[in-house]
Amino acid sequence: MDLNMHLPTLLVTSVMINLLIAGMLWAIYHLRHRERCFKLWALACLTFVLGTGFAVARELLAAPVLTIFVAHLILGISPLLLLAGIHALMNLPLAGTRRSAQLLYAAGVLYLLGLAVGAGLDPAFARFLTALFSALVFSLAIYRLGSIERKPRLPIVILQGLFAVHGTLMMAQVLVIIASAAGQLQPDIGPLLKLILVNHLLLVSATAMALPLLAFSRAERALVALADRDELTQLFNRRAFYREGRQAFVQARENRKPITVLMIDLDHFKQINDRWGHAVGDRVLRVVAGLMASELREDDIIGRVGGEEFAAVLRNDTGEGIGQVTERLLSRIVEAGRVIEEAPVHLSASIGGVTLVREYAGFEDMMAAADAALYRAKRNGRNRAEFIPASVTAE
Repeated sequence: MDLNMHLPTLLVTSVMINLLIAGMLWAIYHLRHRERCFKLWALACLTFVLGTGFAVARELLAAPVLTIFVAHLILGISPLLLLAGIHALMNLPLAGTRRSAQLLYAAGVLYLLGLAVGAGLDPAFARFLTALFSALVFSLAIYRLGSIERKPRLPIVILQGLFAVHGTLMMAQVLVIIASAAGQLQPDIGPLLKLILVNHLLLVSATAMALPLLAFSRAERALVALADRDELTQLFNRRAFYREGRQAFVQARENRKPITVLMIDLDHFKQINDRWGHAVGDRVLRVVAGLMASELREDDIIGRVGGEEFAAVLRNDTGEGIGQVTERLLSRIVEAGRVIEEAPVHLSASIGGVTLVREYAGFEDMMAAADAALYRAKRNGRNRAEFIPASVTAE
């Protein structure tokens, strides 16, 4: 990196880029239903510009103490707004969780008091406080980014790396100021300031790309989940279940591994709705969905494919038999369904299942066979599970 770059040129370049990025983020804020994170990131860029302006004004105005105080106060607010935008993206309060909020409030009060006392003593002391406070805020930002969902991972890693470099440079500035105050060396702060400004240019440029990418990808995943999930039970809806089931069928055929399809139907569900009302019926469906999610494994596919009909695709790669799984599920439904919402519904279910064999040409054939097995379970008395081969589906 060329440390002979002109410092005023770097300042002007940094100010211009911050203004451009702030304008872009502000436009995104208005175009994307006024999401707070974009507004806060835009304000972070603008406060940096404003703080830089006051720092330059110190050389021009007759009130250097006031301009030093205001400049560093605003420069300290800039990383706080960046962190607040990350919190807004994660649907957290602006100060984050309770523990991080307490830390930020305590550090902010000490920072403000330190500036008020030290701004008139030595400009280096104000730089010391601002660098130390900024390093703390960037450390919190790194920690908070680490707790964001890991997809997409690349922009998170880029931001964490740049935040770490910027925080390290802030701490380097702190150490240089301490060494200078102790009389151990008389450093030239110019090269370090240039490094900080260059890193800041990289930081705001990466932020302009990575943070919106994070927000857009999270919003896209939310829309996909909304399109794929049954609103009442949060299981896969019929369309998504068939899509995932077809993929599982193809993979099982290619890997020569068995899968089992289950059809689950709640017994006498219409009577529950008629007698106890749809609110109780909806609660019954949510209870059963929760039981299926807890009893089956994470890599099993579970969906609601009809009014009171559920379906599941199970991977047959454990020592536990499918029969044991279905019997346990039936028992849990009976146990949890005795009384729901203070209504004695006495819930039970019937299950039909079929395991992949050579005769099935596609996933739909397995679903048809499982449905035939389900009707056999109902004919044989309900509250039971039946498994039949493909040859019985014609019955």
